Amino acid sequence: MRLPDYMDPKLIFLDVSARSKEEAIAEVVHLMKENRAIKDEAELLGELNNRETQGSTSLGNGVAIPHARLDSLEKIVMAMARLTAGVSFNEGDREPVRLIFILVTPVDQAAEYLKVLAKLAKALRGEKLLKKLFEAKSAAAAWEMFEAVENGET
Repeated sequence: MRLPDYMDPKLIFLDVSARSKEEAIAEVVHLMKENRAIKDEAELLGELNNRETQGSTSLGNGVAIPHARLDSLEKIVMAMARLTAGVSFNEGDREPVRLIFILVTPVDQAAEYLKVLAKLAKALRGEKLLKKLFEAKSAAAAWEMFEAVENGET
């Protein structure tokens, strides 16, 4: 299982403006819908917001991975957004979240989804990768960083 196989450069959004966690998630979901990665914007937004009420998806180090399962999906979809200014995902965050990865899976692919979520969380613990993602000049460059991780280069 390789992270780049679940990512699409058209779902990497750099310099997204948002003033809150809710606004950031809503903007990324809207961009996912515009890029035809999801069918129902309201359904995904509702599931993500519901998940956030159960506990923050912030990992620390300026990263959060909101995630949900949907009946309307055929395959796992991942989007990345880099925010122009950080937003708080929970009161305990030492630093605001500036990188959001939204991970969505079909309900019947829970095992694979958990593997992807775990691998993504592990990759995002690497300070070199985070620094490069915060500085990426293009969506393609950000995507290539995940290829480098898979090849043991980061």
